[in-house]
Amino acid sequence: FNSVGIQSAGGAGMVLAEWMDTGNAPIDLWDVDIRRMQPFQANRSYLRTRVSETLGLLYADHFPYRQVETARGVRQSPIHDRLKAGGACFGEVSGWERANWFLPQAERDAGKQAAYEYSWKRQNWFDHSADEHLAVRNGAGMFDLSSFGKIDVTGPDARRCLETVCTNRIDRPVGSACYTLMLNHEGGVESDLTVFRLDTDHFRLMVGTNAVKRDLSWIRNNCPPGADVTVSDLTSDFAVLGLSGPDSARIATAIGADWMNGIGYFRHQEGWIGDVAVRAARLSHVGEAGWELTCATGDAGTLFAALAGEGVVPVGAFAQTAM
Repeated sequence: FNSVGIQSAGGAGMVLAEWMDTGNAPIDLWDVDIRRMQPFQANRSYLRTRVSETLGLLYADHFPYRQVETARGVRQSPIHDRLKAGGACFGEVSGWERANWFLPQAERDAGKQAAYEYSWKRQNWFDHSADEHLAVRNGAGMFDLSSFGKIDVTGPDARRCLETVCTNRIDRPVGSACYTLMLNHEGGVESDLTVFRLDTDHFRLMVGTNAVKRDLSWIRNNCPPGADVTVSDLTSDFAVLGLSGPDSARIATAIGADWMNGIGYFRHQEGWIGDVAVRAARLSHVGEAGWELTCATGDAGTLFAALAGEGVVPVGAFAQTAM
C-alpha cells in the first residue's frame, strides 16, 4: 500500500473478504487483480526497474497520458520497426509497445522527435492525433491491432462452453462473428470480446490487450464440468491490421482484394492479399466501415507494405480510442 496501509486496511479487508467468499470482486478491483499481470512482470529485472520508477513517481505530477519509462520494449508488434520509422510514439500496455500517435514527416524533417511533452492542457500530440482521426473519417486509416489477445476455444464442447460464459448467442454459422460480454454470477461484466466461428468446433476470441490472462482464467474456470474443450492463447501467432474509412473499399480493390467487399457485416472470410493469406473480418470499432485483417505474424510486414503502398494513413491508439 506504499505507506497508506493502515489508512486503507479496513476497506481492503472488507473487499478482499467478500471477493474470497463470493468469488466476485464487490467493486472494480482491476488495479490489484493478479490476472492483470503477465508472466515476465514477475522477474527480478523487471520488478527492480519498474518498482523503482513507480515509487519515485508517487509525489510527481500525475499528468494525463503519462507513460512509464522503465522495463520497456519487452513485447513488440511484428511491424514495430516500420511504425517507428513512420514517426510512431509508443505507449506500453501489458508489456506491449503500442503506437499511440504519429509525428508527421515534415516535423521529423525539421528535427523534431516523436516524444511526449506532458501538460495539464492539450499536449503536443493532440493535433497530430486529430489529423489521424480525420484521415479515417474522410479517407482510410490503418491500425496495428496485433497486441489484442487471441484465444482459441476448440473441441466437441467448445460451443457449449462459450454459450455458458457469453451473453450473446454463439451458435451461429461458420464464418460469423459476434460481439459479446462475459458476466459473473452476480451479473457483473467480466469482459467484452469478439467471437469468430472458424469451424463447427473451433472459435477464436479477440480480447483486450490487458485482459488475456483474465479471460483465459474465466473461461477455463467456468466451462461446464467435464467439458471436452481446449482453451489456448495464440496471441503471438497472429498479427492484426485494421483498415477503416470510407475509402477502404477502393483500397481493397487496388490491392487485389476486391473479394473483401462482398463480406457481410460481422462476417469473416479467408483469402489472399498479394502473397499473404489473411482472414478478413467485416467489422470496425471506429465508426467507419472496414475490416480487421489477421495474418501469420511473419507475414505482417508484407501486409503492412501493401496497405501503405496505397497511401493508407497509420493511426495510433489515441485516435482509435477517440473514435
